[in-house]
Amino acid sequence: MKKVSIYTLLLAVALVSFQACGPSEEERRAKEQARLDSLRQVQEQRIAEMMQAREDSIAQAQQQQEMVEEQQGPQFAEDGTYVVQVGAFRSEEEANEYKNTLTDRDYPHVYTVKIGKEETGDVWFRLRVGFFAEKAEAEEFGAELGSELNTGYWVSKVQRSGS
Repeated sequence: MKKVSIYTLLLAVALVSFQACGPSEEERRAKEQARLDSLRQVQEQRIAEMMQAREDSIAQAQQQQEMVEEQQGPQFAEDGTYVVQVGAFRSEEEANEYKNTLTDRDYPHVYTVKIGKEETGDVWFRLRVGFFAEKAEAEEFGAELGSELNTGYWVSKVQRSGS
C-alpha cells in the first residue's frame, strides 16, 4: 500500500509539473492577442492598399478624361448659329492672310464677311470661325483661340441661309 501511495504521489507531482511546464493562462491570452493584432495589421494593410489602388484608378480615369477632352477640341456644329469673330480688317488681302493661318488648324468653317459700304469707304472684312450650336461653346473656343493667338474675339449669332 505504501507503494501505491508513493506512485500516486509521484503521479500527482508529475501531473503538477507537466501543468507547470505549459503556458499559463495569461501567456495564452497574450499569444492570442498578438495573433489577433497581427491579423488586424495585415487586414489594415490590405485595406490601405485597396484604397490606394482605388485612388490611383480614379486619378488615372480623370487623367484619361482630360486627355480625351483636350483631343476633342472645339465642338463645331454644321447647323449652329454662333460664330467666333477673331479679326476685322480693312483689307481683304490682310483678312485672307490671317485666314490662311487658321485654315491650317482644320477648323471646318473659317471665312470672311464683307461689311460696310464701298461708296463711303467704310468696308471691313470680318474673319470668323464657326459654327457652334451654343453660345457658351463659342465663348469657350473664342477664349482659347484668342489666348493662343494673342488677339481678341467676338461671339456673334448669325442668320444662316435656309434658316
